[in-house]
Amino acid sequence: MSYVRWSAAAQLLRLPGNMAPLAFALLATEMTGSYRLGGVMMAVFIGAEIASARLAGRLLDRIGVARGLRVLLVVSALGLCGLAAVSSSPVLTVVFVVLTGFAAGGMSGGIRALLPKSVSASFLERAVAIDAVVVELVVVSGPLVVALLTPLGGSAPVFGMAVAYLLAVLFVPVVPAVPRPEGIRPPMGSIMVWLLSSFGFGFLISTVEVSSLPIAQRLGGGAGTAVVIMAVIIGASMAGAGVYAWLGPRLHADRRTRATVFLTVMAVGGVLVAFSSSWPLLIAGLVTVGVCVGPLNTSISMHLQLTLPEDRKAEGFSLSFTAQSGGFALGSLSVSALPVTGAVLTGAGVALTAALAVFTARRQGGYRRVTSAVANQEASS
Repeated sequence: MSYVRWSAAAQLLRLPGNMAPLAFALLATEMTGSYRLGGVMMAVFIGAEIASARLAGRLLDRIGVARGLRVLLVVSALGLCGLAAVSSSPVLTVVFVVLTGFAAGGMSGGIRALLPKSVSASFLERAVAIDAVVVELVVVSGPLVVALLTPLGGSAPVFGMAVAYLLAVLFVPVVPAVPRPEGIRPPMGSIMVWLLSSFGFGFLISTVEVSSLPIAQRLGGGAGTAVVIMAVIIGASMAGAGVYAWLGPRLHADRRTRATVFLTVMAVGGVLVAFSSSWPLLIAGLVTVGVCVGPLNTSISMHLQLTLPEDRKAEGFSLSFTAQSGGFALGSLSVSALPVTGAVLTGAGVALTAALAVFTARRQGGYRRVTSAVANQEASS
């Protein structure tokens, strides 16, 4: 299987999620004259994804990840088409958002579960790190695609999201279903500490990103300055992931140690951002947080790759993405409920708690289970 084909499917699958906030806001403004319904739609969409992630991931593992992923992509595309078609009714709009969110819940975990079938085992860790660079480009591209489609009408970006899902169907790798092994499988609770790591990362990064405007205002800037803050975070994240793609496979520290270090360094960066009273201090904090994003996500992803049973990978990765989304949602909520300094410090505290949990976690039997000869060779790392 080609990594390029997998990456095309992955980026097209992710693009609608990055288009959704602005696309929903524009659709809501056309419907009601206000963007507020768009915020509700986005919250409902994320909530539906979180609620369905484990069930959808388990379904993918049961029926075959590649085949099931194509079905979910088509269902999500149809849900978005229905959303655009009933945009005159706020109630039906929310209903279609829920249906689309339920279908989309397991897709991120599903596409990640297909990656090992698309690259050689020796390239897998670099592939994950490279993907962390590319995904930042998708984050930036989402709003840009919406802006390009907006002149065609308020519903056009939503139809564009549906087209992206349908195009992703064409690139999903063709792989055979994994046979279901007999016997007792290790409990999914054995990866709980890694779900906490994903949650802590999502919580901290959201408090920094969502606070970009008030942080800019604190330093005498405005919306343009907030864009610069986001650009610094994204640039640092891409640089960190790029360096880790080259350096990561050469490191001898185990992934538990790596995750602990990255979370701790991110927490320190969060403290710098929280108390930043000058541009040099703020940039130092932003770079410290951003440069660890790619390496941390790669470390978590690779540990799950080596420890999840072969027939539960889509479910496990779906749970990881759900934990990250939940952290992002609660971190965003903390920004609305707390002063900027308090919100970012809370994010740093959550990340530091996750680092402590990873560091002190006991290695349980099911937690260490590996699923291939390559994994057995790398389990000690």
